[in-house]
Amino acid sequence: MIGHQEAGSGANKIIVLNDWLSDTSSWDGARPYLDTARFTWSFVDLRGYGRSKAIAGEYTVAEAAADVIAVADALGWTRFSVVGHSMSTLVAYHLGQHLPERLERAVALAPVPPSGLGADDGLLGFLQGMAHADDAQRHEGLRMTWGKRVTEQWIRFKAERWRAVAEPRAIAAYARMFARDGLPQPKKPIRVPLLVVTGEQDMEPVRRAPMLEALQPLCAELSIVPIVDCGHYPMQEAPPHTVALVERFVAGEPTSG
Repeated sequence: MIGHQEAGSGANKIIVLNDWLSDTSSWDGARPYLDTARFTWSFVDLRGYGRSKAIAGEYTVAEAAADVIAVADALGWTRFSVVGHSMSTLVAYHLGQHLPERLERAVALAPVPPSGLGADDGLLGFLQGMAHADDAQRHEGLRMTWGKRVTEQWIRFKAERWRAVAEPRAIAAYARMFARDGLPQPKKPIRVPLLVVTGEQDMEPVRRAPMLEALQPLCAELSIVPIVDCGHYPMQEAPPHTVALVERFVAGEPTSG
């Protein structure tokens, strides 16, 4: 079983998944703001990351979704909500498509379109090459992504965490999942309420307008909240606000920007 760590003892159960550059330690700065009386949180690291770094696999959406269900079963959670971030939003969508009876709600933070990012061979090769790159190459790749909006220390911090918590084979395989392949059935309806939180300083394809266009045809209960001065890491760039959005949505309360 993939690695996970729980916090809280509330009736609302939430599984939180990691992104491409980190395990769920990316939530460490937000954890002081969690309501642990109303919610029980399980921070789940996908294969090749963090607590699951030594667990090999195919690194696909379907495999990751099955791993999430195995964790929920082990915890005795018949129904739960799921929070995906970046690449793992595909896992949240997939669960909402195929196992709505297990999900209460789904949250997609800094999401990927259901069909993936549509990377050409050059971009996919670059992303996969980053998996085996040295630190200097990784730093340069992250600088290209963030430009001058963030500090050099932030770039070093993210690169160091990536090196520490992620297995290169997994990095390369997941790059294909989110950059090229997307969901196995990208046009299948998502049959649970879905909250999408976008960072409007993120790259253009994952901002509010394109994500609304991509997801509105698939999800009858869709809410999109943009965070104007935020990039790809809302739980690190705007932690109390992000936690509030997730908790309100999972509890069935109104959300707003």
